[in-house]
Amino acid sequence: MTHSPGTGLSGPASGTLESALAEIGRITRLEDATLRNLLITQAYGDLSHGLATVTGTGNANWSSFAAWASKTAGHSIRGEDVPREVTQVLRDEGHLEACLATLNRRIPALLWLKVSLDPFDVARAVMGEVSEQVAAGNLKVFAELAPLFARFFHAFSDQQRRTPEALQPFVAMLRPGPASSDGQDSLRLAFTSYLAASRATTSKERAERVLYGNLLIGLHEQTRLQPNIQGGIDAPFSPKVCRTLAAGSIWALPAFHSLFTWQVKLVFLATREAWERIVTRHLMRLALPHGASVPLGQDLEVAGRPFPPDLDPLHHPPLIALIRTYDANLGTLKGSGARNWTDLGNRMAFIADLFRSSQCDPSMFGAPFTPAQIASFRSGKVPIGPL
Repeated sequence: MTHSPGTGLSGPASGTLESALAEIGRITRLEDATLRNLLITQAYGDLSHGLATVTGTGNANWSSFAAWASKTAGHSIRGEDVPREVTQVLRDEGHLEACLATLNRRIPALLWLKVSLDPFDVARAVMGEVSEQVAAGNLKVFAELAPLFARFFHAFSDQQRRTPEALQPFVAMLRPGPASSDGQDSLRLAFTSYLAASRATTSKERAERVLYGNLLIGLHEQTRLQPNIQGGIDAPFSPKVCRTLAAGSIWALPAFHSLFTWQVKLVFLATREAWERIVTRHLMRLALPHGASVPLGQDLEVAGRPFPPDLDPLHHPPLIALIRTYDANLGTLKGSGARNWTDLGNRMAFIADLFRSSQCDPSMFGAPFTPAQIASFRSGKVPIGPL
């Protein structure tokens, strides 16, 4: 089960480094995407407690947030994003409804050659594609970052080893270059900042160093996930969905399918921005502790002041510069809602406000699953009931 910081650790944050890496490797090799996601989510939760013993229990680290993001991903992986909701969005948006009608008119209506693209057909066909994209992204990030979190925790769980000299062998393992070129420069800065947090002499210094590390890891993660995020949101227009929609008709034949796909692409080019904004505004939510969730397309709402005292105002120059890259206004949550989740800068603006406003909330260390659920999926069985 998951423990609170200071009361013991479990999963990849317990035992030896070798056993932790072996468990992470076992999880990444699982073919069952649903079971794998549950174990990834719990592993992030376990690792967040381990990292907190190094960076400070008063500040949620990136893995704390990752546990809830992975729990959210599980809904898509299990196909729990109800097609009826997608359908309703399509029906409520006259522009997209008109575009689907246009596509129907462009496809020659020659008796049995006709394909009817009802919004429900689009919604049903897209679910499998979304599930695959989300599962692939969930695995990609975990396989890269979880071993690093485990290594960092085991390297610096001993307070006497938290020195810049001891950090050098760790960061030397990281690949040079930006995340867009498969490099890990942002991770190098992030773990350096985490170590600085462990040596901080004030709570404000610690909080700002943790936030800087969190955002750098977030930037790396979001850069690596770009193809999967784009693919998931644009799934209704993917080649795989086109094949599904054309199945059972003349349009499935190679000679005709290229025409069908070409017409779908024309519609996609005309509706892409509208579709991506609609999905961001209406369908995307992030799971939070205690069964709560936050819509990604709306401004964050926090009772009282928008940011905790240790993170308002900000003093650490690199942190300020990083946030201002995506959000020029450091003093408010107004405008924090994402407009288009496929845009990396737009995502990072939301993430910066989310991390900063929630980092000092102790509930971020909450358990994403019940002890009974954890026992079930750790024994290889997907729990029955809501997850």
